[in-house]
Amino acid sequence: MYGTVDRVEVIDCLIAERGLKLRHYVFADWIMVGSDRGPNPCYQILRPASILFLQAAHQLGRHDAPGPVLTWLRDLFVWRNMDETLADDMAAFPGFADLARLLTLGEHIESGDFDAVVVDCPAVRHTLDLLAALDAAARVLERMFPERQPTVLEPFLKALSGYAASGEDVYEAGRDLLLRLSRLRQTLADPETASVRLVLAADSASLTEAQQAVTALSLFAYPLDAAFCNRLLPEDAGPWANPRRDDQQTNLKYVRESLEPLPVLPVPLQPRDVEGLQGLVALAGLAYGEADPAAVLHVRPAQAFSRRDGDYVLSLALPFVEREELAIERLDDALIVYVGERSRTFDLPVEVRGLNGVSSAFDGDTLRVTFSHQH
Repeated sequence: MYGTVDRVEVIDCLIAERGLKLRHYVFADWIMVGSDRGPNPCYQILRPASILFLQAAHQLGRHDAPGPVLTWLRDLFVWRNMDETLADDMAAFPGFADLARLLTLGEHIESGDFDAVVVDCPAVRHTLDLLAALDAAARVLERMFPERQPTVLEPFLKALSGYAASGEDVYEAGRDLLLRLSRLRQTLADPETASVRLVLAADSASLTEAQQAVTALSLFAYPLDAAFCNRLLPEDAGPWANPRRDDQQTNLKYVRESLEPLPVLPVPLQPRDVEGLQGLVALAGLAYGEADPAAVLHVRPAQAFSRRDGDYVLSLALPFVEREELAIERLDDALIVYVGERSRTFDLPVEVRGLNGVSSAFDGDTLRVTFSHQH
C-alpha cells in the first residue's frame, strides 16, 4: 500500500532546513496549529487525522475560543441595548470562526518574527469562499466604517441624540477589525510576497476543480504560482500498476498543457508514510528539485486599469471561462464582474467614475472592460 504526505510539510522542511523562522498553520478539520521554527527547532511529531505535521507544543493556542469579532459584536449589542447573547448565536454561523483565524494570521505576519508563513488550507471551494469574503471585508472598510473627523459641535449633537459614550469605542473597534482584514487582503494579494499553490491528482475531476480554482483566484487577484500533481505512481511500483501509471502519465501531460504556463510539479507516491525530517526533506527534493520553495515560482498578468485613446480599460485574466459565464454590472462608483456563481466588486478610480459609456470584450482568457464618454 502506498502512503501519502501533505505537500505543506515539504515546503516547511525545506524552509526550516535553510535556517528561516517559519509560522505554519494547518487547517486540518479547521483546527489551526502553529510552529515557530529556526535553525535548531525542537519538534513534537503528531499524526492526527492521518496527516503528518510538525508542531511546537508550546505554541498551541485556542484559536476557536471567542475572539475579537465576537467580543465586538457583544459590545455592539450592549451599546444598542440588545440581548448580547444574540452575538453568541451569530457566532455559530458558518465561517464566523474563520474570521478569528484570519485575524490571528494577520497578527503573525505583521509581527515580523517570521521569515515565512505557510497556511495549509481546507478544500478548494471553502478556501475560495474565505478569500472572497476577505476581499469583501477589505472593500467595505471605508463604506461601513469611514474614518471619522470629530467637530466642535459633536459633543452637543451626541447629548441631544442620546448617543452613548461607548458608541465611539464600538465604532472604532469595528473599523479596526476591518482594517486588519484589509491589510491581510493586501498582503495575500501581493505577488512579490505571497503565493497560492494547488494540489491535485492526475485525473479529470481534479483538473476541473483546479481550473475552477485558477479562475476564481484570477478574479480576486490572488497570486497563484504553482500546482502539485500528487500521488503519482513511480516506475518501480510493479507490473500490476502499469495501467494506472500509464493513465496518470497521460493525465499529467494533459494537466500541464491545460494549466500552462503555470508550473506543475510532479510528486511521486511513496512506498510508506514519510516520517521524520530526513524523509520529508528527501520528498521535498523530489518535488522542488533545486527550486527555492520560499521563492515565487511564477508571476501571472496583473489586473490593471490602462489608458487608451482617452478611454480607461480594466483588463482581467480569466482562464477557463466561457463567454456565456461572464456578465458585468455598472454601479455609480463600482463595477461588478460575474463569473459563473462568483462575483467581485471593483471600486472604480475617481477619474473613471465620470465616464458613462461601458463596453466589454472577451478574447478567450482576458476580459477587457472599457470606460468611455458616452456620445
